[in-house]
Amino acid sequence: MISDTMDMQIAKPDLHMETVSRLAQLVAAATPGSRLPTERELCEQLGVGRSTLREAVRALAFIGAVEPRQGSGTFVGGDPAAVDRLIGLGLVLNRSKVEEIVEVRRALEVDGARLAAERHTEADAEELRAIMREMVALQDDPLAASKADVEFHVRLARASHNSVLEHLLNGMRVLLEAWMQRAVHRTDIVQAIVAEHNSILEAVFARDVAEAANRMELHQRVAAERLFSVMGPDGSTAQYISLLLGGR
Repeated sequence: MISDTMDMQIAKPDLHMETVSRLAQLVAAATPGSRLPTERELCEQLGVGRSTLREAVRALAFIGAVEPRQGSGTFVGGDPAAVDRLIGLGLVLNRSKVEEIVEVRRALEVDGARLAAERHTEADAEELRAIMREMVALQDDPLAASKADVEFHVRLARASHNSVLEHLLNGMRVLLEAWMQRAVHRTDIVQAIVAEHNSILEAVFARDVAEAANRMELHQRVAAERLFSVMGPDGSTAQYISLLLGGR
């Protein structure tokens, strides 16, 4: 059973979001399959009423982070994808700025391209070629192409063979998809992105580590300019909580 010694009293106006955030911290620190403290104990730790706590448990259950069991209590979920959703939830509840997410994404993607150039397998290469063929086929449908754009970056992260990097980028996925739907809104933009992706892949497949990183750095800077042109750098991630909780 998880320790209940942590002092986690909440004294902030946005009680629901703060309760979800603090409960998510407990879950993230726990072993999958372990049982959370009782409802009464959690209410005391968090300084909230039962209805607020139950809303927070439902939110985390919806993304697979916890599993309520009738008559037995609430248990930490074992779904590996819940890690990605918890990362996304943390970014939202932290009210991170768009610019902050973009800066972190750039750092991850550049190192990810470098690692993919070193480590990718032929199976990884075929997956990446397939998603680019799909993106080319969708270039007259910018909404669908924007989803393929995000999928390309997730699959490139997978080709790095670093599970933490893959989880971090997957944790941003809901945010990235929402933003790319706004930024990738014309066929000419899709065509430009296809050219940028293919340039990156050329360096990755050649196992040119430095050039793969350089081309990804350039791509991320251009992508940031596209994004900021439609939504600005100071927007908050908090407005996307409904997308995250509804995206399962």
